[in-house]
Amino acid sequence: MVEVAPDQDAAPSEEAASSADAASADGAASMSRTPAVTAGVAVLSVLALAFLAVSGYFGYTHWQAERAAQQRSQILEAASQGVVNLTTMDFERADEDVQKVLDGSAGEFRDDFEARSKDLIAVMQEAQVKSVGEVRQAAIERQDGDSADVLVAVTQKVSNAGGAAEEPRGQRMRVTMQLEDGTYKIVKAGFVQ
Repeated sequence: MVEVAPDQDAAPSEEAASSADAASADGAASMSRTPAVTAGVAVLSVLALAFLAVSGYFGYTHWQAERAAQQRSQILEAASQGVVNLTTMDFERADEDVQKVLDGSAGEFRDDFEARSKDLIAVMQEAQVKSVGEVRQAAIERQDGDSADVLVAVTQKVSNAGGAAEEPRGQRMRVTMQLEDGTYKIVKAGFVQ
């Protein structure tokens, strides 16, 4: 008969028990960490999504602001050039000057100006009229989509064959600009009192 020492028989049971206790403690610890880690990952995910949403919003609004500023700049540039074209005429190149106005205008305004252009050229050539316009300031009064009303302060100096040379005269004009074929053009113009 083989004798087994009572210590050896009890030791494996105690080791097994202590290993089982350790395993259950590790399992409990890992189970208690899993919800905390999951919650942390969820919070970080929500924060990352919120950051992306806020970044996207600010990026989009910045893009819109840049686009609006560029559009305003195009409107003001086209209106200023259009007013210079309207107020700068030289009898020696009247056909070219009238064509500049026609190229920078559209709609009914263009049609009316074109219909009267032959008479305008004849009067300019007969009186040998020269005028030079210079824009002092321009500002958008109203903008609605692809249309805008622009107030333009212009100084014009006129001379003719009779030797009359006027002192520079300040005028204010309101021009309505409309986007036509990718370019802003004058569709209405008038003097402001």
